[in-house]
Amino acid sequence: MLTDEEFRLFRNLIYDEAGIYLKEARKDFLEHRVAKRMGVKGLSSPYWYYKLITDTEKTELLLLLDLLTVNETSFFRNGPQMELFRKVILPDVMRMRSRDMQKRLRIWSAGCSTGEEPYSVAMLAHEAIRNAPSPFLPPDKGRAGGMSGGAEGSDWDVRIFASDLSLSVLETASKGEYAWDKVRATVDEHYLSRYFDTDGTCYRVRDEIRKMVVFDFHNLKNDNGLSNLDIIFCRNVMIYFDEEEQRRLIDKFCRSLNPGGYLLLGHAESLHGLGTGFEFVYDNKGTAYKKPEQGKKSGA
Repeated sequence: MLTDEEFRLFRNLIYDEAGIYLKEARKDFLEHRVAKRMGVKGLSSPYWYYKLITDTEKTELLLLLDLLTVNETSFFRNGPQMELFRKVILPDVMRMRSRDMQKRLRIWSAGCSTGEEPYSVAMLAHEAIRNAPSPFLPPDKGRAGGMSGGAEGSDWDVRIFASDLSLSVLETASKGEYAWDKVRATVDEHYLSRYFDTDGTCYRVRDEIRKMVVFDFHNLKNDNGLSNLDIIFCRNVMIYFDEEEQRRLIDKFCRSLNPGGYLLLGHAESLHGLGTGFEFVYDNKGTAYKKPEQGKKSGA
């Protein structure tokens, strides 16, 4: 059992390291996770485990943090929002980039879990660019050249940065291999045939999609230096933070986005009341937030 003092020690450490805030009601939850790691390390005292992760074995802290978040995800999760991304956000951003003669897309999947989200984003971006009619592509360029990261017949440069706090989920994501039934449950035949290979027991994301995605460890409490981004996905991550950390994170996202860039949050998350200046975007139950373009005032 964690004493109240031990609970506060662990809670403050976790908050300081990762921004994850555990309320008093989550004491039993934290106690169970700490006990699990104590068993692995052969320790019987929460105090000595705390000393271990703060003084001598910092990598153990990452393993504890790994147990505190739910890495539940799937391909094309939150269908209405992915449709908004496909039908509204991608075309809008591509128009802006083409207008500025910068045929490049930079997207960040923050809290990417086991990789289904960034791979889904990569597939939709690949499709959009491969099928892009005018005015997306300047008429003098046509479809010549080759896209960095995929989309044959296009000279768009696309990179999707995918980050997570969990080393175990990043290992799974980088392999791009998923259980057969899990993929079949959420991916339609068009994407299955075009972007996956299978041996009948599992599916593997094809290289043309995998090479569009760059996976990396990142703690959202810290800065990763990403800037000039067009779109940020940070879904079902802010629920772990208190309001102070949420404001800090949103401010970071705003600074990282280009004018006119988009932020997509989880269905239970909102910027309401945070006074961020983002414009709310809604279409057929899909929601997102847009950073105002230069010279335009926000309505938020």
